[in-house]
Amino acid sequence: MDYLDLLKRNFLIACQLDVQTPKPGNVSFNSSGFGMTGQDFINSSIACAPLVVQPGLELGEKIYLATKESVKVAGCNTNLGIILLCAPVLHVLQKLGEEGFNSLDDPLAYLQEELTKSISAIDLNQSKFIYDAIIYANPGGLGKDRKMDVRFANVKIFDAMRQAKERDFIAKQYFSGFFEILQQPILQKGFRRQWINLEKPVNLCARQSLTSLIYLYWLTHVRDSHIQRKFGLRTAEFVRKKAIKFFQDQIHFENVLNKVNSGKLELPNRSRIRQFDEFLKVRGLNPGTSADITVCSLLIFGLLEPDYSA
Repeated sequence: MDYLDLLKRNFLIACQLDVQTPKPGNVSFNSSGFGMTGQDFINSSIACAPLVVQPGLELGEKIYLATKESVKVAGCNTNLGIILLCAPVLHVLQKLGEEGFNSLDDPLAYLQEELTKSISAIDLNQSKFIYDAIIYANPGGLGKDRKMDVRFANVKIFDAMRQAKERDFIAKQYFSGFFEILQQPILQKGFRRQWINLEKPVNLCARQSLTSLIYLYWLTHVRDSHIQRKFGLRTAEFVRKKAIKFFQDQIHFENVLNKVNSGKLELPNRSRIRQFDEFLKVRGLNPGTSADITVCSLLIFGLLEPDYSA
């Protein structure tokens, strides 16, 4: 398998886990919602995967073409946030090459430095490709805040994200070089090594447990931007606190390493996840940004740990 195929494969694995794993409020194979099914997300990821690693394209072009192809096959926006987060990571690693990546002493620090450089270097022309991708996908809540409405943007993407970073988590990642994502406990070497060693051989069940862990970490730590755009800050904070209350007796959130117990992850039972899934969906609340962050986190985890995606 060549390096581009490796990048694409890890992207597809992360996207598949997104819908193979029941995540409260999100679409999965076991729980459709918001006019979408799990298969819609799979079709979108397969359609856009070649474009996010397409040689000869700049980052803005990759995001636009991948988004356009994704919407075309699904008939709606399924994965704009995933593309916005994963495309820069793949772009940086694609430029580095396999030999360079394997020789990194601190890949997380390298990623943050290079993501900051790459995003801040996006010119106005490439920025417009990204704005056009967002307009084409028409995500929930677009246009509710004039200050964040990309339909009127005429600045570099870095400057636009700087203005939006306090209100939108993906914007904050573009401004910070993905600082929050790269610093999450689950991606740190100590946890990765412990988890891989305890879970070998890594099977689908283990990957789904990791997916749940990452999703619940973000659902309870950060107000979901998708919910905040559509329903406001108060509702987003309500969902975050409700998630903590719903799962606090089963998951200890202060120290992720405490979730490794007897060699396996201790996670909420399926009935508890179903209950909270129904609670959110009956109210039309979809923590979509938490799912997008989860996919990006899984992509990075898989690239850092070959045993995970073997």
